[in-house]
Amino acid sequence: MTRPERAQIVNELGKKQTLPSDKGQFECMGMGVETVFLGLGPEPEKLLEWFPSVRTPLYVECPEFEKQMGENWKKRVPEQFWPMPAEAFTPAFAKTARVFRYRPALNAFPSFWGPLAAKLSRAHWRECGIERQVWLPTTENDLLGDELAIAFGDEGYAAFRPAPFKAANAPGTYLPDLLQTAVPELFFSVNFKGLDPFGLGFNLLREAGARVAVWLVDNPFNLLTSVKSGYWKEVELFITDSSFMLPLRELGAKNVHYLPLAASPQLFQKNGKLPEFAKGIGDRLVFVGRSEFPDKQKYYAGLKLDRQHWDEARQMLVDGKRPDFHWWQEQTGVSALWPGNDVRLPGLGAEESGRTWRTMCLKASPNLTVFGDDGWKDILGPGTDVRPVVDYYGALPAIYREAGMCLNMTSPQLPAGLTQRHFDVWCAGGFLMTDDTPGLDLFPDELVRPIVFSSADDISAKHDELMANDRFRTELQTAWQTHILREHAYENRVKLVLEGVGLE
Repeated sequence: MTRPERAQIVNELGKKQTLPSDKGQFECMGMGVETVFLGLGPEPEKLLEWFPSVRTPLYVECPEFEKQMGENWKKRVPEQFWPMPAEAFTPAFAKTARVFRYRPALNAFPSFWGPLAAKLSRAHWRECGIERQVWLPTTENDLLGDELAIAFGDEGYAAFRPAPFKAANAPGTYLPDLLQTAVPELFFSVNFKGLDPFGLGFNLLREAGARVAVWLVDNPFNLLTSVKSGYWKEVELFITDSSFMLPLRELGAKNVHYLPLAASPQLFQKNGKLPEFAKGIGDRLVFVGRSEFPDKQKYYAGLKLDRQHWDEARQMLVDGKRPDFHWWQEQTGVSALWPGNDVRLPGLGAEESGRTWRTMCLKASPNLTVFGDDGWKDILGPGTDVRPVVDYYGALPAIYREAGMCLNMTSPQLPAGLTQRHFDVWCAGGFLMTDDTPGLDLFPDELVRPIVFSSADDISAKHDELMANDRFRTELQTAWQTHILREHAYENRVKLVLEGVGLE
């Protein structure tokens, strides 16, 4: 038997997509007298056969879908079907209608169908007033959840942390049920957590009256590879690296704000107990971090860097220069930052540059102790003092506080970004030595200059110079801690968020 040929379209992301056509692709909501089809599917002539109770229905169709299906498809729409403008489909109208929705349309053209799906959902849920709440979709193991909950609480917001639903490649969300219990003033996501790839959750929140913001604390374009709809351009975006503001705006992002990481004195100042395996670090140069991020090989599978570009990048690192993400984007010629996965190639270049940079710096560091995974033993070789992974909220503050000095290398994935170490070490009462990056412009130059190095060869001399002057080091540490606690706590960042979204 020959299988029937299915219709193919080019979806919102520019990719070919096959559209199924059978009665089971339609779902029905409501019991009203008026009947409306949200999408007719590729075989509109069969709808009266599949749904014989339908007489003279209205329908809404995506203009791009109609354009691609062509004149032949339009002629196959039954003459008793009447087109309806999308803006006429309101929650009030939907509440009085019987609605048939062609489900595959939502992941083909989510920017068109997402708002209508939200209106349909709202028509059938219990209305709630907007409350002075912030929803933080994080689990108890996620970083920044506790910090943000404390900081928003200080601003008078009740912080609710719904467990984020992990949608893979299908539209879906946990939010309709929650939005029938309360509507927050603000839904604040870190790295799109708690929002589905197709933007249905975003449209539901917006339809309910909540403001939606996303804080991208990693490279934005690495994160955007998982987003399958242009809804992110409507979100209030906050980024930790100001060098990405222009590229995001050029892609259509309407509201982009700079929001660096920060410190949480409630969690990091005078907290934590030094575990037995961390004893004896009072005169050590300490680095805490993993050797690579989980599933790195899977994320970059099939990608390979040009040898000439890599040789040039490595020499730049030796010379104290930064082959960062923007540099790699230029070398690889990748211009399409979204949609699609092309951006992973310059991302791989930046990731490998960062790995090499960390290795160079650690190998050049005197009196070194590393807290991290066993991968460091293979990278740094025998004889290196590598100790177990430490709990971020448990032992880490004590390690920062007790170490002779702490070391930081900033990932080239964030050309003008900072790390949590830039804030946490000082907050905990420790002392940080860091590589010289553009992101340090956030701090006063007189605090920055004494603690930075440009090349790996500078580390030993800088370390010895600082360790030889106890009084200067103590005064500098006090000045840094005072500055961080006054200007760069999460309370300061939350004020900027509320101002940015119009809730100040």
